[in-house]
Amino acid sequence: MSDMKTVYAIGGVGGSGTRVVAELFKKLGYFMGDDLNESNDNLLFTLLFKRENILTATNEEFEALLRIFLKHNTLGESLSKEEHTLVKFLASKERTLHTKEWLQERLSPLARSYQHTLWGFKEPNSHIVIERLFEYIPELKFIYVYRDGRDMAYSSNQNQLTLWGPIFANSKEFEPNVKNSLKYWVGAHTRMMQLSGSYADKILMLDFDKLCLDPESQLSKIATFMNKDKEVLLKHRELIKAPSSIGRHKQYSLNDFDPDDLEKIEEIYGSPQ
Repeated sequence: MSDMKTVYAIGGVGGSGTRVVAELFKKLGYFMGDDLNESNDNLLFTLLFKRENILTATNEEFEALLRIFLKHNTLGESLSKEEHTLVKFLASKERTLHTKEWLQERLSPLARSYQHTLWGFKEPNSHIVIERLFEYIPELKFIYVYRDGRDMAYSSNQNQLTLWGPIFANSKEFEPNVKNSLKYWVGAHTRMMQLSGSYADKILMLDFDKLCLDPESQLSKIATFMNKDKEVLLKHRELIKAPSSIGRHKQYSLNDFDPDDLEKIEEIYGSPQ
């Protein structure tokens, strides 16, 4: 769809540590967008793609949205009248997790556009549509950041569970609780592990817990994925700080979780000590 150098996307279940990885890319000189929140989310991506009906968008509709995203972030092209109309329509109605006012605040930055050789974007929900992004951006590489799902289940950040949980569970009675949070994590992680087998050179599965405990080995892993000298990344190891929430699930009962989900996650992390 475009003629550009490798572009990097960063995603994962909300609260996985994607903010730190995006900050690393900024330190490396990558343009990550001009409308970012405190977590480094690219909010134009949020406006265009973080909504339930993106899952049923036609190829034509998806490509139109992606062209808007690329024009603004890297191609340095102004949006057409039709594209402005489309974006205004997307910002015209309140949706799950976002008010109409918040969505309309995303329109002002679109008056500008950028042309960067080094660019990328971070939006946790990008993993939901990553296969379609690969289809239209052949140069795309994806870093999926994850943490122990048992810890994530007790996080206050359950936005993805609220948005996507009822759809993937195919149930209007779906409740955002600890049990379902781990179930969502297992489903997302299993899917990404399968995709990483199909897109071995395009997807990096990055364990944030390991990044905190052993920054050098994991930064070297990122460097290899990016074909960069690891010393370039190691200069920024001070960005990596272990959160106090690592291992917090040990304060709670495993009875909160579905036994099948516990079995699956223990295959990854081992049994709790």
